[in-house]
Amino acid sequence: MKLKIALLGATGTVGQKVIKMLENHPMIEIEELVASERNVGKEFGTCVDWRESGKIPDSLKNLKLLHYSAVKSKYAISSLPAEIAKEAEIFLAKNGTNIISNASAYRRDPVVPLVIPEVNSEQFALVHKQETPGKIITNPNCSTVFLSLGLAPLKKIAGIKHVSVVTLQALSGAGYPGVSSMDVIGNTVPNIGGEEEKIEWEAKKILGADFSITAHVNRVPVMHGHSVFMHVTFDRDVHESEVTELYQKLSSEHPELYKLHTDEFRPQPQKDVEEFDQRAHIGRIKQGGEANIVGLLSLGHNLVRGAAGAAILNLEALHNFLGEK
Repeated sequence: MKLKIALLGATGTVGQKVIKMLENHPMIEIEELVASERNVGKEFGTCVDWRESGKIPDSLKNLKLLHYSAVKSKYAISSLPAEIAKEAEIFLAKNGTNIISNASAYRRDPVVPLVIPEVNSEQFALVHKQETPGKIITNPNCSTVFLSLGLAPLKKIAGIKHVSVVTLQALSGAGYPGVSSMDVIGNTVPNIGGEEEKIEWEAKKILGADFSITAHVNRVPVMHGHSVFMHVTFDRDVHESEVTELYQKLSSEHPELYKLHTDEFRPQPQKDVEEFDQRAHIGRIKQGGEANIVGLLSLGHNLVRGAAGAAILNLEALHNFLGEK
């Protein structure tokens, strides 16, 4: 019997990706769709600007859009803007709905887990400190996901003192219609409002880290795929071969999570990132300017592992953690 859920922010870019990824999911089924007030009562198929491949699933095309206050499902994936999520998610949690949020509204709340299941599933225990009958858990910022997946294994090699980060972030991360073509064609935009602070703070919450992070973010004319370049300063000398061997092992043991690229011109968003790709693509491992510095690239699909796919994995993991049937 499938777990029936609500999807908040169903007409947006991330909401559409959630729909596409759950279309044939063996465990989860969408039964309620939530959108902005202007679309409440309308059929989903009449007001969504469908951007995903293929057609809108028949089971959802004629489904009437709801206001969030009408949700009855036990679980909901939220792809709402942060300012709306702040109100809607706590309302639903008070009514007994478990929220898996892609929004930033509650990421800094000390009793709300900020989770990548393969990295810090122990944070699910924080939900026991929440006073509402429904629980809220959050996904990280899209670039934080790929930074954290890149850094988490490195903590096993040596202590980390500092990480310098530069991101090249895809246009789809800004939603649709996103960044003006006049601003981005043949150009890079060397800032994304609030993004650097999110990366620097969230990665440390996820990793339980006491090291410092400096981030510079850029919007680039790429459709899908965030590239996160990092230079990691360790507390001892670390040779690039140690890092390469580690990721070779991870790629072999966990191919659904990591893909190591040894070609010096890979990975690339256009060549390596697939439509429903949940992996961190690791490459460009190189020695830094000092013996205790190693540089590498972690690339992934910002709408999948960085948003919709992350929410689905967290929904599955939370459901298992709560031990619900």
